Amino acid sequence: MSKVFIDANVIANWILISSSVERLEELRDDKILSERFRTFSYSYVLIEALKEDDMYEAVTSTLAIGEVYHVLYNEVLSLKLYRSGIPITLWSKLRSKNDLTEDEKSLFWETVRSHLNELKSFIVVIDDNVNDEVYPKLVLDYGLRPHDAILLTTAVCNGCNWFITNDSEIIQLNKQKSKGKKRRKEKPPISKLFNIVPDSPQNFLRESKIEIGKET
Repeated sequence: MSKVFIDANVIANWILISSSVERLEELRDDKILSERFRTFSYSYVLIEALKEDDMYEAVTSTLAIGEVYHVLYNEVLSLKLYRSGIPITLWSKLRSKNDLTEDEKSLFWETVRSHLNELKSFIVVIDDNVNDEVYPKLVLDYGLRPHDAILLTTAVCNGCNWFITNDSEIIQLNKQKSKGKKRRKEKPPISKLFNIVPDSPQNFLRESKIEIGKET
């Protein structure tokens, strides 16, 4: 059975779609929001498929779960600023003055907790691992940020075959194309070094369509 690590941004997108089902008609009327939620849909389809699938063992980690709250809070606040008609260029300056109300925060935490409890019924949450060999290579050789390196190290140390994420920086670790000037020494793809493939939800669904997401 193949083992799949699910990154925080995939889980966050699943929660956003799940909690917005009753508002999808409204979202379709707004071109910007409609397009944004369309890109989230791959994460939703994947996690919904994992509920019934028995070909893949899905896991995530405690750090990833913690990041879910941060990702969702920023997304919900951005949606609020957008709906308020505040120009994107002013979001960084006006975020503190347009924070969620106490009632909105209460609803936010309640919604996220509810979906995470459901998630834990079919996706295993494992402890994070900072391996002495894997972690340094990811940070020093591949330039990953510490929290991303911890998540990928955890996946590697727990025998995961796939690392599913919407983070293009991590996905690019499996590419050999250099940007700009050539590096002194080309780094091997992550899949060859650690036997794990970082990929997006849509690509994973496409490549594993026989076993997963048959009805999507």
